[in-house]
Amino acid sequence: MRKDVEEALKKYGVTVFGNKKNIEKAEEKLWDEETVFYVEPTNAVIYSVNIKDKQKLPGVFFVTNKRVLFCSKTGLSETMETFALSEIKSVNSSGNSISGGHISIHTMTKTLDILVTYKKKVMQEIVDMINKVVYDYNNSTNEAGSNNLQQIEKLYELYEKGILSKEEFETKKKKLLEW
Repeated sequence: MRKDVEEALKKYGVTVFGNKKNIEKAEEKLWDEETVFYVEPTNAVIYSVNIKDKQKLPGVFFVTNKRVLFCSKTGLSETMETFALSEIKSVNSSGNSISGGHISIHTMTKTLDILVTYKKKVMQEIVDMINKVVYDYNNSTNEAGSNNLQQIEKLYELYEKGILSKEEFETKKKKLLEW
């Protein structure tokens, strides 16, 4: 099991009773450059907004620095739902002592509702953590774009002063716009 997965399980007190192999299998879907902040073997309901479809599945839920991921394998059927952090519009929690705690992650086209702990404090910590991961990701992306625009302005100044040729300016500008 990956070290970051073990740390996330320990931090949130998630038990893996009978699910260690499921987690290890789902880990295969993670990218090397991803850091796992939260993981839980759980049940999920996936709502597709446009086609009014609803799937109820057991699986493993991950929150990483790149995306939210839910992996499920039932019988011969495998399902993997991935939400880029930039797609997430809102996160909320609800629950009670009968139905348990739920965290819902909403995008424009889908909602992922996962069953988590009954403890209200822990549910709020998970929601806060997901919101922070989304916020940090979106801010780093915006900063990179802002930084690139500043670099293009400096390149243009160099072009106007005759230090860069038009071709050099266009090539460097195109590369910065591809970020």
